[in-house]
Amino acid sequence: MGTEGRRDWKPRESFASALMQVGAVALLLVGAVAYFVHRGGIRKETEEHMRAARAAAQRGNPADLAQAMKELEALFQLNDKARDAQALAADIQTVLWLEHHQPGADAKAREYLSRAEEQDSRSGERFGARALHLLAEGKAPEAEKYLEDLKTQGASSPKLTLALGMALQARGDLPGARQAFARAAEAAYRDPRFTTAQGEALLDEGQYGPAMEAFAKATTVNPDHLLARVSLALAQAYQGRKLEEAQKTLADLQAHDAGLTPMVKSRAGALKAELALARGAADEAVLAADEALKITPDDHYALFARARALAVKKAPEARAAFEAAVAKRRNAPLLYLDGARALQGAGDGTGALALLDAYEATFKPVQVNTADGKRVSLLEQDGRYWLARGGVLEAASRQDEALTAYDKAITARGVGLARAQYAKGALLLARKDYAGAKVLLTTVAPDTGAGTLAEAYVAMGDLLFAQSEYAAGCQHYYFGLVRARAQGTPREELSARIDGIKKNLESAGQGAMAKAWVTETGALLQ
Repeated sequence: MGTEGRRDWKPRESFASALMQVGAVALLLVGAVAYFVHRGGIRKETEEHMRAARAAAQRGNPADLAQAMKELEALFQLNDKARDAQALAADIQTVLWLEHHQPGADAKAREYLSRAEEQDSRSGERFGARALHLLAEGKAPEAEKYLEDLKTQGASSPKLTLALGMALQARGDLPGARQAFARAAEAAYRDPRFTTAQGEALLDEGQYGPAMEAFAKATTVNPDHLLARVSLALAQAYQGRKLEEAQKTLADLQAHDAGLTPMVKSRAGALKAELALARGAADEAVLAADEALKITPDDHYALFARARALAVKKAPEARAAFEAAVAKRRNAPLLYLDGARALQGAGDGTGALALLDAYEATFKPVQVNTADGKRVSLLEQDGRYWLARGGVLEAASRQDEALTAYDKAITARGVGLARAQYAKGALLLARKDYAGAKVLLTTVAPDTGAGTLAEAYVAMGDLLFAQSEYAAGCQHYYFGLVRARAQGTPREELSARIDGIKKNLESAGQGAMAKAWVTETGALLQ
């Protein structure tokens, strides 16, 4: 059948219909553009809030952490599926919980961490927070294994390294912990949290100088970092140096008491107690420590300050107070070693030895790697422990045991080697073993004057006087006075030492040398 002359059976599209279709397409395009513009705007706002939150959190003070949380809460209003933001919130709340003891932060930390894990965040904040939560639950072995597994999978982050340092510290592997803290602090040198954690670990070991260096680095990054400032001042108080500076730090903190978290307040209370002790005000120190413990009952620095004050008072409860401090921080050598010396000074030799026995029980099972790859007991390499034990045993008139302890301190060849050699030499001198004493004392009190221990030069002077070698003895006494003066020994004490040596020379029939001695040493008193 032909079709010529017939019109197409489909109706032709009208101009109006075409316009409507074009309009519909245009609307769709406008909507799509608007959607993508809106989505891009949300992404931009999200990124801005995230950057602001990280910048605030890095400053590290409680007010900064609160500001960071405000930024994150604004971010969650835009996108509550931002998994790395959930992880950062978990990290911040974990810091407020574990470092600052902020009420309610523990529940928030767990909630945010749960969300970050549900959304499978791959950030260091998520994994670092989980490790810290395990540690807070007393699961140090699980935390260490968790971190090692992550490392095997290629995970790397300063926050993971920081958590590993805390896990190793909890296990008692203090050398390994020191290395981990140092690596974390070096990698995150712009964040005072890491150098502050390193400083606190060193302070727990009684390494005041390195601890103060770490805290100083933290305050270089943020001069107003509260935990770093108060911890630096506390280290200064322990060392008995820059006490005016420490007092100024305390005054600054007290002036802003309303804005401090519980941990900063209790740390400031411990500092107040230590400064009172430095003035000889033991009763005031006890009161300050008690006030600090009302705020944070498990602050081991406040417990330690209270115990030290009670020891100064020779109170019978001093021993129990040191044991309470140790119970809260079992892997802090400072509490044991300085505690033992304090109890010994208070006349409680039995308590001092009991504290050292507890130290041995804690650290003897810990195995560490040597430089040549061998596994050895940490205790055998712990010269400070054996030195402290030797001192307590010597004070208890258990000289043979003390000599054995000093020998172990020398064998350990740690940072306290010179002091261990001096201690053994001085004990041999007291036993009139002049030959044995001279071998050791010559090492730490050479006649070149290059030695650093004032007491070693005094001991060598005593030895030489006992052998009637007065001129050489005076030379060593002089070196000892120079060292003592450089270390801040009061003028009155120096004068008493000079007068005592003068009298010894006169008693030995060395009148001319006694006059020369007074003349030569007079300049040291000016």
